[in-house]
Amino acid sequence: MPRKGENIYKRKDNRWEGRYIMAYNAAGRAVYKSVYGKSYTEVKLKMRSHIEPDKITPVGISFAAWAEEYLKSQEGKLKIGTYRVYERYIKNHIKPFFGNTLLRKMNRDMVQSFVNSLTDLAPSTVKGIFSFMREALKQASRENYIAPVWLDIELPKVKRNEVEVFTREEQKRIENTLNIEENPNDIGILICLYTGLRIGEVCGLKWKDIDFKSGDMYINRTVQRVTIDGKSVLRELPPKSETSRRKIPAPPCLLAKLKTVRNLRQSSYVLHTDCHMMDTRTFQYQYKRILERAGVRYVNAHTLRHTFSVRALELGFDIKTLSEILGHADATVTLKIYAHSLDEHKRKSMARFAQIA
Repeated sequence: MPRKGENIYKRKDNRWEGRYIMAYNAAGRAVYKSVYGKSYTEVKLKMRSHIEPDKITPVGISFAAWAEEYLKSQEGKLKIGTYRVYERYIKNHIKPFFGNTLLRKMNRDMVQSFVNSLTDLAPSTVKGIFSFMREALKQASRENYIAPVWLDIELPKVKRNEVEVFTREEQKRIENTLNIEENPNDIGILICLYTGLRIGEVCGLKWKDIDFKSGDMYINRTVQRVTIDGKSVLRELPPKSETSRRKIPAPPCLLAKLKTVRNLRQSSYVLHTDCHMMDTRTFQYQYKRILERAGVRYVNAHTLRHTFSVRALELGFDIKTLSEILGHADATVTLKIYAHSLDEHKRKSMARFAQIA
């Protein structure tokens, strides 16, 4: 992985490679060149000796072209899915609005006008587009091409909706239906209900990730659909974040069912179709089928994760423990998502004072 702010990588052949901008062509696009060496320091020195500031000043580059070049410099650092999302931001929003506006002429009013123009998008999407745009502008500022024009931009407020969960009665009907169906792949729904795993994490779970002696479940990967060359393909990827790579103590009731299912499987994956990892779409199709059989209202499959979280709070889990099990970056994220449920949890906790009255 490259060091922060630098485009120097260690290659698979153990050599180090550094890419730098040699010049800008007539269209304002960067022309890159690579240097190689046996060590990071050697490549760093070579890059310093090759880069000539008077050649690389992007006088005629547009902001849209700069955003594209910045994104290319992040290839290998970003997850495939994130990279594709940023490509769409540039194609669908940044290019149409800014056109050929020069990078050196960017100012705060332009940035604010751009943000204001995204009224047809969800506030969270607007925030995502601006976050990418801000990083591209920051890089231009670090290279002394523009002032910090991204400061004090007003963004639409993200309204956090109250999370939906299954009631205890609905959860019981779902579990009863799973027992009747006896489809080995349906164990994925129980895993979500009793561990709070995301759908992609369940689909990426392998038998080697479950330690039946200790009862621990290790989350090391996720399954996700990404667009490559215009086609949607299924990929096994690292977890959503570093905190998403975690160890979860599985409840004994779930471990017992997993042991039974393991004896029926021929694949390294806990959930699979034809011995391959299960598509997240297939999981959602089977989940919908179970809800229909159970006579339970349809809500998206992420509700399984929310249901686990609320049940955990009802059972007295502290917020720090729950946050770690869910793989959140910190407890603040958990607090924001489950604020309403926590209110009820706090009321019940405070009511215990009546016991000492």
